[in-house]
Amino acid sequence: MDIKETAESMIEEGKAKLDANGDGKVEVKEVIDAFTGRVKETIDAAAEAVDEIKKGFDADADGRVSGEEVLDVVEAATGAVTEALSGMADKVADFVVREK
Repeated sequence: MDIKETAESMIEEGKAKLDANGDGKVEVKEVIDAFTGRVKETIDAAAEAVDEIKKGFDADADGRVSGEEVLDVVEAATGAVTEALSGMADKVADFVVREK
């Protein structure tokens, strides 16, 4: 299949996906409905991600994130970063010592 055939095939597949009523024509409403559906899916996915992030902060599961809960997460993250950097520093020091 050459580039032109591939492009035509992709266009036909796109038309078929947009042609919700199957009449062989893509109407403006079908395009709007398709894009609206995609936007809704994106918003729903973002809302789920925010809920998951909130669960990570909401230690007492009361549906709210207190200042203390935020500080706990920040402290844990800071500790993890410090530990990772410390481990990296040890590896660099070992490398430098071996290279001398």
